[in-house]
Amino acid sequence: MLIAVAGMSHRSAPVEVRERVAFAPCAARSFLGRLREEPLVSEAVLLSTCNRTELYAVVEDESARDRLLGLLAEDRGLEPGSFRRDTYWYTDAEAVRHLYRVSASLDSMVVGEAQILGQVRDAYRMATEERCTGPVLNRLFHTSLRVGKRVRAETGIGDSSLSVPHVAAKLAGEVFGSLEGRRALVLGAGEMSELLVRHLRDRGVSELRIANRTRERAERLAGLFGGRAIDLADLPRELAAADIVVSSTGSGEWVIRGPEVSAALEAREEPLFLIDIAVPRDIDPVVQSIEGAFLYDIDDLQAVVERNAEDRREAAAAAEEMIGPAVVEFMSWLSTLHVAPLIKELRDGAERIRRHEVSRTLKKMNLSPEQEEAVEKMSRSIVNKLLHGPISEIKARAEAGDPLDSAEVRRRLLALRGPGMELHRSREP
Repeated sequence: MLIAVAGMSHRSAPVEVRERVAFAPCAARSFLGRLREEPLVSEAVLLSTCNRTELYAVVEDESARDRLLGLLAEDRGLEPGSFRRDTYWYTDAEAVRHLYRVSASLDSMVVGEAQILGQVRDAYRMATEERCTGPVLNRLFHTSLRVGKRVRAETGIGDSSLSVPHVAAKLAGEVFGSLEGRRALVLGAGEMSELLVRHLRDRGVSELRIANRTRERAERLAGLFGGRAIDLADLPRELAAADIVVSSTGSGEWVIRGPEVSAALEAREEPLFLIDIAVPRDIDPVVQSIEGAFLYDIDDLQAVVERNAEDRREAAAAAEEMIGPAVVEFMSWLSTLHVAPLIKELRDGAERIRRHEVSRTLKKMNLSPEQEEAVEKMSRSIVNKLLHGPISEIKARAEAGDPLDSAEVRRRLLALRGPGMELHRSREP
């Protein structure tokens, strides 16, 4: 059994590659459904965000690498060879450490950003809904979420951190000098857009126009911040009136094209500042070549991020120190997973004996309910103490990688005989 992650992120591939691999929620569910039929994959979680697409899986061995990468490439309509050049593959402790770092936002474009923890949680929830997880990934993702929360609570890594929307608003402010009195057009009404609108308002943007494929969502967001919802059909007119255009729809098609931007610039004297934080991108890259148009995509924000990374370096180092022991603890648990049935067998056998002896004893005595409960409690305590040594020995042998034979352990450590109820004295061969 092998824990593996096959992935692509802002560290391994540019946005024009990542956008081709990104999964919309419905496509992610379909892909997980396909993985359920794969004999090489026993558990799987698919994480797809603006900056990464990663498949976490429990597989038989390293031979699953080509198959998993091939499935991802095939589903996204990519040539496998070119796809592999932009991906990474981690296994076991390296894979566990990677997920912990992702959940703690250490692997994010913006170290300390808050959105990734919720995105990891949502990806795990989707996988459980699609019945794609099991004991290994259930524990892995539960512990990763705990690690992420602990890092944020104890290191201050999120204090004054720059989310992608924050970075986008800051970049707009640097271009214009000030956003006071400026007019912004926001395309998309999801969580990223809401965060961005908040930052734009905080920096002094006076007018907000919000467009979305679902008008009700645009109206809800506009109502929160005193803006006005518009129809996408009004985009040509609104482009000409806007100073700042931010797009985050991820529709998979160009929402803004070159001719529309050229027409807008002809109707205004000042330049037009556009930020595309969607993956797949919303704004045709040809806009970059139009005089008077300044287009930045999500990878361009990295320069702003790096200028603000120094403040979080100390917190990131403290987070790494937390992650190390957490990885060791998880791998120790994983190394003993194969002996869990044996430990259960020992516990079940001891419990049968305990119940049998307690029942036989209580029938001979006339005890009150309180006294009977005291006998039950005492018997459970005795069994737990008797089992502690043998079970600790089993786990220690498993963690050390020592050969472990179930019959030998039963004979030498506890001497429980199958479904019977007798304790037998060990006999050395």
